Amino acid sequence: MKVEQLIKSTMQRQYVFVTGKIEIPTKYFIDEIEKGIKADNAENFKTNLVSEMTEYHYFNQNKTFVKSMLPIFDYVEEHNLNEGKTYFLHSSWGFKQSFSHYSIKHNHAPALLSGAIALNEHEQTLYFPEIGKELKCEPGNFALFSGFIKHHNKRNISDSVRYGLSFNLMLE
Repeated sequence: MKVEQLIKSTMQRQYVFVTGKIEIPTKYFIDEIEKGIKADNAENFKTNLVSEMTEYHYFNQNKTFVKSMLPIFDYVEEHNLNEGKTYFLHSSWGFKQSFSHYSIKHNHAPALLSGAIALNEHEQTLYFPEIGKELKCEPGNFALFSGFIKHHNKRNISDSVRYGLSFNLMLE
């Protein structure tokens, strides 16, 4: 083997990052997450979330979830965040982060767009270190971002629980 050149570098890449607040029935989703994390197919402590988590497609067919997402879907299309292509809700799940729980730095590639929605007020923050952004945990706060952007949160050091929803949109 003859290597002519090896380059390890960083290059600029276009990304999407949107934050806002949506109307969402938080109690309903917290109750549904509590059911989902008790199910046999729950992903508790098996993923980048070092916490309790529903199955990855838990909310995909949930009409209340889809209805809550419609303003985000409209925004995606209105601002051409789907690059003029057809996309679909690939996965949507809920999580519960109790004392000492956190998420490992990760991304959702190959998703076109991913999202996180806070369901309750909590001091735990979702960090996006590559772009210097964060999402405060207040009911209805959301972030919509390019699936390749890494994100994480630090360990929950309080006795209060943090609940949230996450989802991935994929191109068809």
